[in-house]
Amino acid sequence: MRGESDACWKLRQIIRDESLSLADRDEVAEELERLAERGDTHAQYLMGQLYRDGPLLIPDSQKAKHWFTQAAIQGLTEAQYALGKLLLSGDLEVRDPDEGIRWLKQAAENGSHFAAYRLGKEYLEGNAVNKDATRAADWFTQSAEAGNQYAQYMLGKLYLTGQGVTHDQAQAMDWFSRSAAQGNQYAQFFLERQSGLRPPSVMLAVTRLLYHMSRIFEDHS
Repeated sequence: MRGESDACWKLRQIIRDESLSLADRDEVAEELERLAERGDTHAQYLMGQLYRDGPLLIPDSQKAKHWFTQAAIQGLTEAQYALGKLLLSGDLEVRDPDEGIRWLKQAAENGSHFAAYRLGKEYLEGNAVNKDATRAADWFTQSAEAGNQYAQYMLGKLYLTGQGVTHDQAQAMDWFSRSAAQGNQYAQFFLERQSGLRPPSVMLAVTRLLYHMSRIFEDHS
């Protein structure tokens, strides 16, 4: 990880080495926490991950939030993105949609295309913020231009439906092409059927058909 200290890197390698005994890895996790307490940003981020995901440490969303916050405040983009997602999760102990959106925006402004993609989804779906297809398209565009295949796929769908942007099938196919080039099978589906996507009502029927499958695919990111 860029900017990671040698001490944190070494501890991270040991923690992820499943060939070592759990006791040995536990001791290293304690050492990592001491490093985090001394202000090592990447150690703080890793502690957040360990408390969020387990299994080395017992999952604890409050502690995960604490460590992600410490790293996020110091400007670590990955931590800002992780914190935003955690605060937008369904975990009632830490859920805070307004703060979650704020941290996602901070991460996106710092260059995280994952955060920009998630913001696009939030504005498109309207669960944590007021639904706004135009702002969704703006965030998807930022993410897509940075190479995010999921955002490229979503932007292609927006151009096909005319949600938040002017309907433009050529533009839609361009974004589907970029996404498909990265292995996105749903984008490839639209490319292979582009001649049958007129009028828009036909495309909408296809979109509804793929809805549940594509949601699973998008959430995977």
